[in-house]
Parts: sequence; structure tokens; C-alpha cells
Amino acid sequence: MAKSLSPEAIEALRRLNDVGVGQAPPEVPSGVAAELLSAGVAARSADRVEITCDGRKYLSGDCD
Repeated sequence: MAKSLSPEAIEALRRLNDVGVGQAPPEVPSGVAAELLSAGVAARSADRVEITCDGRKYLSGDCD
């Protein structure tokens, strides 16, 4: 079962999903970043948070 995310976290995940190749991901507030990281839908990369494959699946509705 997919972990439920707050509306703020879902919006941040959508913004992270819209990042193109070679573009820097947008800044994510620390509380929202912590929620995304703990849900496993984002990962920390250097000083930024980036969407994971599980994050893309979460947005597409492929999660149980």
C-alpha cells in the first residue's frame, strides 16, 4: 500500500517530476523533503532532493 502524502508533498513531487534532463531540481522546504524522503518517493542528491522511480509510480497511480 502506498504511503499517503500531504497535498504540499504531492505538489513538490509533481514539480520534481517536471525537471528536465540537465536541469537542477527545485528547492523543496525541509519538512516536505523529509516527508518525501521517508516515503521513499525522493532521494537526496548532493544538496537537493530528486524524484525516484517510486515517486514517478506514485504520481502515475501505479501504486497499490
